[in-house]
Amino acid sequence: MSYLQHGKRIAIWLTVLGIFILMSIPVQAINGTAVGLQQDFIRVVERIMPSIISLRCTKVVTVTPFRGFSKDFFRGTPFEGFFREYTPPPAYRQKRLGQGSGLIVDRRGYVLTNYHVVAGAHGITVRLNDGRQVIGKVIGGDKKSDLALIKIPAADLQPAPLGDSDQIKVGQWAIAIGSPFGLEHTVTVGVISATGRRGLGRRVFGDFIQTDASINPGNSGGPLLNINGQVIGINAMIVAPGQGIGFAIPINLAKEIMAQWIK
Repeated sequence: MSYLQHGKRIAIWLTVLGIFILMSIPVQAINGTAVGLQQDFIRVVERIMPSIISLRCTKVVTVTPFRGFSKDFFRGTPFEGFFREYTPPPAYRQKRLGQGSGLIVDRRGYVLTNYHVVAGAHGITVRLNDGRQVIGKVIGGDKKSDLALIKIPAADLQPAPLGDSDQIKVGQWAIAIGSPFGLEHTVTVGVISATGRRGLGRRVFGDFIQTDASINPGNSGGPLLNINGQVIGINAMIVAPGQGIGFAIPINLAKEIMAQWIK
């Protein structure tokens, strides 16, 4: 037998041996990690869900119809006489329904949400996880930080565990829960994309947590959680043209601001 043939036989046996070794590795060792992570997500959701509420707000806004063109707009055109006598309709008041999410932070009935969700609301209906519906009342609001606190007349409430947003790291798991487009208690998962985001242009205050966990209209006021089930942020806004670009207010800031409202 030539050295070449002998080398080929050795190569074939080494290949077969390698395949056998790979096949002998327990599959459950790989799956065990994935299943364990899945159980962590389930545990977080089951723990936090009784603390999540959905909000429906009634607001009365002034609608100004199209006021028409200036009197000189059609001067010198065939339409000059036609639009000269045009009288625009008057402004009118109209009810509008808004929606959002919130978080129970005290068993006495205090619920944290976004200021823009409840600002100017004439009525706030709060729906609890167990199906109860109560009327909420705004007891504090801060436009600059986009935070508000409402009080609800309900017993047997479970406050959410609040974490430390100063300890979060870019790349760690992030779980968002809320009522996007009215779909209550929707859970989405992503990571912390960045911290300390400023200059977003929408609010005066800017020190946001950025995440790619899906956030949509209706998620505002809901929590952003870590893998331990602690609230690290309050979901507040998105970049509309983009995908996977959402922002949350750090929970440490929320603690400072709502402390002045809770009595």
